[in-house]
Amino acid sequence: MSIFKTWSRQSNHVRTGGFLVEQQRDLTMLQELLLALSGHPSPLLSNGNENLLKPGTDDFLSPAENTLLTSLSNDLGQKHSSIRAKANDVVSNHPSAVCAAVCAAVLSKHLAQFQQKILEVERSILNQDPSIVGAYNIVPLSAIVVAFDGWDRKLEWLWRLVSSIQTEGPRDGRDGESTGTKRYPCTANSIVGYLRDATHTGNPDIEQLSLDLVKIAETAWLKQLTLWLLYGKLPSVGAADFFIVKAMKNLEHDVFKLRLDLVPPFVDAATASSILFVGKSVNLIKARGVSDLDESQTIDESAASKLRASHLQELQSLKLPVNATRFTGAIRCIRFSLSKNILRHLLPLPNVIEVLRILKDYFLLGNGEFALALISAADERLVDKQSNSANRHRHKGSESLSHLIVKEAEVGSVLARAWTTLASVQGFDNEDDDDDIELARQLIELSLESKVQQQKDAVEEQAPSTLPDSFQDLLLPTSTLLTLRIQSPLDLLLTPADVGAYSRIHAYLLALRRSHLHLSKLCTLSSLRRDAKSRRVGKHSDQNQTLRRRGAERGRRMRSLWAKVRSAAFLLATISAYFQAEVIQSSWEEFHGWLDPSIKRTTSRPSSRQEQRFTTSLDDSLGPKRNHGEGEALSFETTDGSDSGLRDPERVMVAHKNFLDSLCHSLLLRDNRFTSRLRTFMTEIDHLCALMNRLEKVQGSVDLEICATARTTPSNSEAEEEHLFTQLESARRNLDAGLTTLVKLLQEMDIASTGTTRKNVMMSPTDDDEFIPTRNHGLDRLLLQLDFTSSQDRTLLPNATDAYDE
Repeated sequence: MSIFKTWSRQSNHVRTGGFLVEQQRDLTMLQELLLALSGHPSPLLSNGNENLLKPGTDDFLSPAENTLLTSLSNDLGQKHSSIRAKANDVVSNHPSAVCAAVCAAVLSKHLAQFQQKILEVERSILNQDPSIVGAYNIVPLSAIVVAFDGWDRKLEWLWRLVSSIQTEGPRDGRDGESTGTKRYPCTANSIVGYLRDATHTGNPDIEQLSLDLVKIAETAWLKQLTLWLLYGKLPSVGAADFFIVKAMKNLEHDVFKLRLDLVPPFVDAATASSILFVGKSVNLIKARGVSDLDESQTIDESAASKLRASHLQELQSLKLPVNATRFTGAIRCIRFSLSKNILRHLLPLPNVIEVLRILKDYFLLGNGEFALALISAADERLVDKQSNSANRHRHKGSESLSHLIVKEAEVGSVLARAWTTLASVQGFDNEDDDDDIELARQLIELSLESKVQQQKDAVEEQAPSTLPDSFQDLLLPTSTLLTLRIQSPLDLLLTPADVGAYSRIHAYLLALRRSHLHLSKLCTLSSLRRDAKSRRVGKHSDQNQTLRRRGAERGRRMRSLWAKVRSAAFLLATISAYFQAEVIQSSWEEFHGWLDPSIKRTTSRPSSRQEQRFTTSLDDSLGPKRNHGEGEALSFETTDGSDSGLRDPERVMVAHKNFLDSLCHSLLLRDNRFTSRLRTFMTEIDHLCALMNRLEKVQGSVDLEICATARTTPSNSEAEEEHLFTQLESARRNLDAGLTTLVKLLQEMDIASTGTTRKNVMMSPTDDDEFIPTRNHGLDRLLLQLDFTSSQDRTLLPNATDAYDE
């Protein structure tokens, strides 16, 4: 270094400030010290905090001087060298573009500033600056320490930062697969959160460092975000670190999902969902072509470019560090602009309401004829399979279904038969009904649960909540689910998790309707309900006496059973009517009123006979039919033409999730005790119905034998009849226990709901006009109806007496 050429080479010794060295050796030591501070290896200085000088050189320094050299060499020089090596490794190999950008900024800016400080100190020594160079051209170590004051804290913090980024561990691929190579577990969200926390340490130097680096990190992250928001593309570099990943590649378009563990701290979950929605929409538009959005309104590439430019300007207006509120506002503006200019043509509100109406009519049993047709078709299919089964005579009662195996083609035939029955029931007077049925046939499928689960696992969708899976095997012996085929662009509104929730709600409601229907059909077993006077009279007086005595005995034994059958049927009918009228209908009206406040109510179409039997007819005038007259077409804007009431698809998607979550809560699907006991209760009903059907056949055989012959000795049929009565008595006790337990659980849930805070009032509207459903569907009305009816007829509740007098 040229600095040492101006130093005199005298051999005398000088003592200045406690630092006594030979002049020539002093020059060599300073040279090595400055080289060590620059991060170069030194032949005189060793690494580590102990034994700083190599053997043979430590006899020139006092303990105080050794401490100063340790502070300069290790706290500055070694940290500088280590930071540079680690940062270079991160820049070259780290999978996160944000972490690589932070380390690149450390190298290019902060370590460069430290290197510049070393050159300034060298220049001061060369110019014999009095602040460093003392008398006789001696440079005290204390002056050099003062010159680098504060850098020890900076380099220590930078070293911890880079070390935390570079920490190695088992690397997994983008989707968590082991690759066998090294991994850097630090991600963009963790480094941004660490730097943001560091800005509040209170140390001015560290605060400034962290502010500079957090701006670099957020700038790199915003570049990735811009690529996704404007073009619907994942970043080519550092895609594994981005919080949106590709779940699977569909035949039509890619499927993306959120990784909430990678979301930066200044982005909340709702904003992250909006970002996902905007990118998915842009990707879908790009895949379909902008000119194909609407035949009447085409958007050329120049308009799309202007729209991207306005979105880019919105992102560029953000100041660093990013403010969470302003960032959420920018994303909201981009989403609103995209919805207003493009998505409103891609997903018109009438089409959205049309799909939601299908979900309400066919999954929530708003169309009662469809539920009855599906149950009847499934029962007919089971009867056919039982009649064609080779071992059907070996099975008795409810166990006769255990050996039946239903295939996928048979499941499809059940749905096809249900559609045929529904079309015949609807008639040909209303063309809108025919259009609704035709659209529903195109979208709705009845599939085995195993097939549906495979498709769900392929998408790797996270369900918002856990719903019971115990009602899918009641319609058919094999678990089946009614599903909706999600077509583009409907996947912007409906996710596989939403359709899965609808499928489980449908299985739950259909099981209630099916059990009540089977109990009601028991009343058609007229031979079990006839008294002794109406029974067939034989040819001989002994036969007549035997038939009357047997009829009286049968009637006495069946009275308590019919009482429980009536109680169970009433309970199921009341619960089903409560769900349809008080929960589903009111929730749909509230959601539909938010969806389109300007719609005008019209007279509802006539309800079916079965709907009138269960509950009041579900009003289908809550929205337009498929064909709209002129001036009646719905739009995403309010009637006054303002944009304040705009219902963009992303907002509708969030509102629909809130509606579905509230619906699951109000239908008691979240109470595992109630659903599990109700499932057991339905199994007991199936067992009881099978026993009573079998009893009717056996009693008919016994009566025919008595009328045909004059014998009075018991036969095999009579022994089987006695065995069935024993089983029926056991089934009656189980049914009675189930009724008591279900009513008790309803009472406990009602008491628990009144003791907790519930959202039973409408909250004040937010800036986004967010849909917040009212969970005011208390069980008090249901229990009140049960209590009132029980006071009129004691046999309708489980506490009814066994003495049943017709």
